[in-house]
Amino acid sequence: MVEGIVNYLNEPEWRRQHRWRKAIWTTMSRVGLTGVHALPMNRRWVEIQRRPMPLVNLDPALEGLKIVQISDLHYSPMVWQRYLMQYVHWVNELTPDLIVVTGDLITGGYRYAHRIATILSHLKAPRGVICTLGNHDYSIYGRNGSLEGRRRGDYLEKCLRNRGLIVLRNESQMIWVEGASQPLALVGLDDEWSGHIDPDEAFAEVDPNLPIICLNHNPVNVRELLGYPWQWMLSGHTHGRQVATSRFGQRFYPHKYRHYTHGHYRVEGRDLYVNRGLSYGQRVLDWCRPEITVFKTVRRAG
Repeated sequence: MVEGIVNYLNEPEWRRQHRWRKAIWTTMSRVGLTGVHALPMNRRWVEIQRRPMPLVNLDPALEGLKIVQISDLHYSPMVWQRYLMQYVHWVNELTPDLIVVTGDLITGGYRYAHRIATILSHLKAPRGVICTLGNHDYSIYGRNGSLEGRRRGDYLEKCLRNRGLIVLRNESQMIWVEGASQPLALVGLDDEWSGHIDPDEAFAEVDPNLPIICLNHNPVNVRELLGYPWQWMLSGHTHGRQVATSRFGQRFYPHKYRHYTHGHYRVEGRDLYVNRGLSYGQRVLDWCRPEITVFKTVRRAG
């Protein structure tokens, strides 16, 4: 009997189970427990956003490059491997050329660092898998600038690199394809909340005439970064949610007010995209469903 129940949960018949699973998900959302992700999820609940990515000075050979963004995995005691692995399989089915993971890979201790690296090592993309770090990757020690926070970030980076993943912490990566005369530049910023971000260092050796995509976990500082030559910025962090939504909150807690919560924004002629992430956070409403974003590069007139 127990084995039958386990098989029933592991290999769900969604037509029969969808109603009660949705009811459980909604109930957990309302009491703030949507971080508890263990069972398989109905694929229809995951939103796959497909968007063109116009870029000025894009080499013709790089047109049509498929970039898949995922964010905010939060692997932890509440977000299980089984839950995250289904996303890995779905991302691979999209046949991406390049995958970017924009921060908050873990929410937990050291043991989750090598575990998330193992999970992400199953992602397949011929141009690589690029990771940046978020505030949770430094744990609770990040904000006070302690050595322990730095050690945790460094250890996560080491685990990811050991699994063949690319990690950008105030660094850049050039994406070349056969026949291209110039590359696509990706600039990965370190986490803003923990104080490790250094855009001067990140953009120092990047030709401003190249098409540049900036990976920046928290979009809160997007206007502060307009002095740097990126065309697109890919972020996460918000889980699609607003904070300080009342007039009182916006007046007295302006540092908690999010101007950019989810989706695409035009910011003074630049493009910002905020991914809602894959796990952790209240997802009662349809617009706040877990998200995988698929971009295709196209040439934009200068």
